[in-house]
Amino acid sequence: MIQIMNWLSMAIGLIPLNRQQFHSNFLVDYVMMVLVPCLYLAAYFGINLLQRFGLAFLDACNSVCRLSNNLFMHLGAFLYVTIFILSLYRRKQFFVDFETHLAEIDVVIQKCRQVAELDKSRVKAVKHSVAYHFTWLFVFGIFIFALYYDASALYGTFGEYAIIPFMVSSFPYLAGSIIQGEFIYHVSVISNRFEQINTLFEKINQETRRRHAPLTVFDIESEGKKQERKSAMMATKSAFGIEQKLADEMKRQKPPQLDDEDELNTSDEEDEDIFDYNDINTENTESTSETNLPDLFKLHDKILSLSVLTNGEFGPQCVPYMAACFVVSIFGIFLETKVNFIVGGKSRVLDYMTYLYVIWSFTTMVVAYIVLRLCCNANNHSKQSAMIVHEIMQKKPAFMLSNDLFYNKMKSFTLQFLHWEGYFQFNGIGLFALDYTFIFSTVSAATSYLIVLLQFDMTSILRSEGLMT
Repeated sequence: MIQIMNWLSMAIGLIPLNRQQFHSNFLVDYVMMVLVPCLYLAAYFGINLLQRFGLAFLDACNSVCRLSNNLFMHLGAFLYVTIFILSLYRRKQFFVDFETHLAEIDVVIQKCRQVAELDKSRVKAVKHSVAYHFTWLFVFGIFIFALYYDASALYGTFGEYAIIPFMVSSFPYLAGSIIQGEFIYHVSVISNRFEQINTLFEKINQETRRRHAPLTVFDIESEGKKQERKSAMMATKSAFGIEQKLADEMKRQKPPQLDDEDELNTSDEEDEDIFDYNDINTENTESTSETNLPDLFKLHDKILSLSVLTNGEFGPQCVPYMAACFVVSIFGIFLETKVNFIVGGKSRVLDYMTYLYVIWSFTTMVVAYIVLRLCCNANNHSKQSAMIVHEIMQKKPAFMLSNDLFYNKMKSFTLQFLHWEGYFQFNGIGLFALDYTFIFSTVSAATSYLIVLLQFDMTSILRSEGLMT
């Protein structure tokens, strides 16, 4: 699926042809990124300056149809020009850096999976693959229907010149959706890598549940506490030495009354009270899953850095796309409720524009929802890693108590993630966060606009256009 989307992106000039090769022909790589925008601008200015091959210049197009067509066309021009400029800024550097870092991450993940013996578990991967391909098939089906509807309607009106109005109607929204598809793919890759390291963290957590921690709990908070404990033990030993000397002096003055058996029992009891702190859980010295912890912490940081890189490249392009989706959705609801519901079927061109708004509003909303969903999943998977590590720390496993390095690494990881959570989140250049809260804010804003729009009385305008009697 991603290969099909990459071919479409290269065919309509959104990404370079050889995007993962630095040393390639510059003209060949960027020829489509120059040719396709020139064709679009020629169609856009040809319709507006020459006033030909546009729906607004047809006799059957009334004032409501012209308003709808002009808004749809100019909004699409804003979307496409903005995306084209940002695509030129991207060049090849991002794709090369992303694939390089991803290859390094996959090598370390594979090594950790071999240590944890997780190579045989493929059920979750199969489930993920099915959901992944079903989502892409659903999205492609929606776009094929939208493009077919627009192309067939324009061909019935303009014939062989239908490609000219098509370039200014559906093409900009198709290009913007494909760019968001690229963003979806890269975020899904990041989310998948977070899932893999969470599986490795969970394997360590499960092994911790099966093992028993030592009975004696040590304070491993800081070196200062250890020094205080040592000084207290030395003071106790010195006091005990003085008391022992006094007891020996009393024994010299008084003959012993204990028999040999009692002395043996007493010595045995003293031996039993002695605890050897060096013999704490020396078993399980073979290589186990907890040896992956340092590598997993580094992997988590690398994937977070990859998230920042991806958001920096695709986050700015989310802003014009979300704005276009917002406007098209609001005006589509307005046309459907205030125009098509009243005079539907009386004007073929007006019905075409109304259905075009509805189709593309639904299509862009589906794409926007998938973007928000995957960004939320990636953030949740990154948080889940810290939660699993904190759960392991609370269980005080033997490997953590016997080695301060594991404890310090785990504590630093959880603290670092707290700071990182406030520093980064998938967003549109800081204007809004790409999570489910964006849906609530968008719906609340759309409701306010719709309350105003639905109060307009369209009956006088429709009567003047001859659509109502």
